[in-house]
Amino acid sequence: LSVYNVFTSEPLWWWLGICFVQTFVLIPGMIYYWGKGAYCGWICSCGALAETLGDQHRDKMPHGPGWNRLNLAGQVILGLAFLLLFFRIGGWIWPNSLMAGIFNAGMYGRLLGFSLNYSWLVDVVLAGMVGYGVYFWLSGRFWCRFFCPLAALMHVYTKFSRFRILADKKKCISCNQCTSVCHQGIDVMHYAQRGIPMDDPQCVRCSACVQSCPTGVLEFGQVDPQTEEVISTDDLVASLTRAQEEAARENDHAGDGAPPAGSSSPMTEGNQHVA
Repeated sequence: LSVYNVFTSEPLWWWLGICFVQTFVLIPGMIYYWGKGAYCGWICSCGALAETLGDQHRDKMPHGPGWNRLNLAGQVILGLAFLLLFFRIGGWIWPNSLMAGIFNAGMYGRLLGFSLNYSWLVDVVLAGMVGYGVYFWLSGRFWCRFFCPLAALMHVYTKFSRFRILADKKKCISCNQCTSVCHQGIDVMHYAQRGIPMDDPQCVRCSACVQSCPTGVLEFGQVDPQTEEVISTDDLVASLTRAQEEAARENDHAGDGAPPAGSSSPMTEGNQHVA
């Protein structure tokens, strides 16, 4: 979403319509079936940079309760964006009102000698210094996890999503590998040890935890959001360990001369990355 095009002196109704449909119809629908990663991993340009330039710095993402409290920063930014939009709409309706004055002061005023120009703030500070610069210090998903306002909104949508990462706790050896590679700082091992579907709203379905698990504990699947009963597991095997296990089973069946019905070839390591 180009928020700058929403905050114009005159309302661009066609653009507002596109923003509304994308934010409140298309994205919620995608998240319901495929999880938050459907947008963050497949569509968002910041997510694409995080999965390319920032991927080799994945292990630098800070973990722990203290850092988790910083997750609220994105919700604060989202609240400020909605507040600014409220004043913008009021300024459209009443051009000479206090609401219009507050909006103009917030968008184009000065604070402590610095310009509050929205375009400069987003293009230089957020997109440049924060969005790109921290990739090399604090992981590629640092912005996505802590400060992205759209991600904060999608946290609400994920409460109704069917997507989960499922865990077979009997296989878990508590090696913490899944947690250590998580770009979003999720304690994945907490779910794996207990064998419960992971419903953390921070998950962007990058598949790193699924791929890195040495015993094949994790897999993608869908559950009923109300009952948490498993509906299905993904046909796409993201775990190398599970792919090898399936290949071994197929070889065993082939040796018996009776391949299992509905079996499919496991995916290779080169195309495991799904987000």
